[in-house]
Amino acid sequence: MTTDERSEPGHDSLSDATQSKKVSTKWRGYLDATLGFRNHWNPVGYGHEIAEGAFVAVTALDEPILLTRVDGEVRAIQDRCAHRGARFSAQPLCFRKGTVSCWYHGWTYDLADGRLSDVLTSPGSPVIGRVRVPTYPVVEAQGLVFVYVGDGDPPALAHDVPPGFLDEDTHCLGIRRTVRSNWRIGVENGFDTTHIFMHRNSALIKGNNIALPLGFVPTDRGAVQVHGEGWPKGVVDNLSENYVPVFEASLQGVPVWTSELRGDEKRVAGQISVWLPGVLKVDPFPDPSLIQYEFYVPISATEHEYFQVLQRKVTSEQDIETFEKEFDETWRDLGLHSFNDDDVWAREELEEFYRDGDGWSNERLFPPDMCIVEWRRLASAHGRGTQPPFSARR
Repeated sequence: MTTDERSEPGHDSLSDATQSKKVSTKWRGYLDATLGFRNHWNPVGYGHEIAEGAFVAVTALDEPILLTRVDGEVRAIQDRCAHRGARFSAQPLCFRKGTVSCWYHGWTYDLADGRLSDVLTSPGSPVIGRVRVPTYPVVEAQGLVFVYVGDGDPPALAHDVPPGFLDEDTHCLGIRRTVRSNWRIGVENGFDTTHIFMHRNSALIKGNNIALPLGFVPTDRGAVQVHGEGWPKGVVDNLSENYVPVFEASLQGVPVWTSELRGDEKRVAGQISVWLPGVLKVDPFPDPSLIQYEFYVPISATEHEYFQVLQRKVTSEQDIETFEKEFDETWRDLGLHSFNDDDVWAREELEEFYRDGDGWSNERLFPPDMCIVEWRRLASAHGRGTQPPFSARR
């Protein structure tokens, strides 16, 4: 067995830091994507958060973006005046529908194309029509507002979300919150098959009577399926087929933790997958009637916006009303908070190691981490471009 083979998850020895550094070169594109992958669609908010005529400031991939709704359609413009760099969002002004004016000197831009249409403090100024602020393509789908940060014409949204997310016979509800860690730590936390150990005391397990093991161990290297052809591109773990669930933890043969199973528990998380540019799908979860999606959208090098979305098949308005009631009464707190609060805490705990401790080189992976390795490889090979810092592109 060669040194390179020994350094791969799936073999017993993932050796020393030198070998880890050799492994890391195989996902160089991923390591360079501190601020995410450019030329992809990412959610930046929920549709209900953006009222007609209101302005909402967000940051995605280090880009300051101002959102508003005009005649029902969401528009997105860079949140910086071309004149002196003031943020429109500090005091957003709209004197004519379809425009935004800078509070500082009155430079006014068309929201459709970012063109400087007027200067309120200098009528007839020669800069009118010659200056533009970047605008962003926007798509609303499944209650989310997606913005394309990139160059040229965007691909179809279906290329950048997991299979099934856009199914018309489904309804989605969710929340979002800011997490103080890099987006990649968020993705890998969700896709990690043995991180479930930290959820062992979650109220969701008894609260919804689900069978959740302490971890899943792959049976062989073929347990992970890589979808590298066509779009979307992702990595799939069929946990219900190719993994052995661990329900008892032992130290030197002595049980120290045992999951108490009666046999009537609901089965969840049969398949977990992750898709470019960084979206997790857990099918089903946190209930057999639901699928959970998690979008990890970079804000800065040390923060990401965490979108937690639950999806259910529906056939009528009554189904939607029932789902909305359940979401408010059960799933928001028991699933998205009670369970995923652990994940938020874990990511923020890891941030220091990966930021200051050079964790990408010093981590010591083991066989169950092969799904993470395959994700890093896929992202490195197929991400459509890494995002540079905003300051470098002004």
